[in-house]
Amino acid sequence: MRLEFLRLWRARRPLVAAFSLLFFVALMLVGFYTYAQSKTGGHAEFRYTFENRSYFNGLTFALYTFYFGSLLVLPIFAATEGGAQIAGDTQSGAMKLLLTRPVERGGIFGGKILVAGIFSTLLVGFLLGLGLLCGLLAVGWGDLDLYPGVLQMTERHQHLPQEVALRRLALVWPAASLSLFVPLCMSFWISTWVRSPVNAVGTAVSLYLMMYVVSEIHFFQELRPWFFTSYMAYWRGLFQAEIDWAEVSQSALRLAGFGFAFLALAFRRFRRREEF
Repeated sequence: MRLEFLRLWRARRPLVAAFSLLFFVALMLVGFYTYAQSKTGGHAEFRYTFENRSYFNGLTFALYTFYFGSLLVLPIFAATEGGAQIAGDTQSGAMKLLLTRPVERGGIFGGKILVAGIFSTLLVGFLLGLGLLCGLLAVGWGDLDLYPGVLQMTERHQHLPQEVALRRLALVWPAASLSLFVPLCMSFWISTWVRSPVNAVGTAVSLYLMMYVVSEIHFFQELRPWFFTSYMAYWRGLFQAEIDWAEVSQSALRLAGFGFAFLALAFRRFRRREEF
């Protein structure tokens, strides 16, 4: 474990991810500012939009930023980490060196998936915390009002007091970490079949984006239950005034099932590979 964390840090992937997320949040901040300005006829009132004069605040910004980041940005880092952990070590020859040590393949695989999972969880928390901090400094927090729209979180207006909204955002961290666990495991599985991390990452990202697009298009309604991307944003249910815990739990269990299925396939392939 210590070796894996050391190798992760020396590869500078955490720094690259952190700077990339900082850039993404900055772009979201600029986008929200220009959006609010255009909807107020050029006035520089950052917190006002056309839906409600108190609608846009730091919590709204954090939620929108996290929504798009967790579905379009973080899965790429998860796929990159999965490809680097297995296929990257295979290409560099580090895997042969690891297998010469008196450690079972299960221990090597478990250490790698655990390090990658912790790293992904920290990225989720970093993006969420960064969005909240930028929202507080740039706009200021307030009550959270949600309307039917692009986030598809509600079919009617939902009002959450600031204290309640912050508690719900705290619950999002572990919930979204579970979502990110699935593309991470898928990347691990793909990386056990190839020797190049570029091929592993490219294939994992392509498959994720394909399934995400299909799961978002209504034409493919019959296929949605078979794609894990259909449940990636299940944590949106945490922002209902009255949480439907049965529905949230069901989606979480389905994601966990997809994740452990990918993980089992990855371990089976990793254990049987002989070209290491």
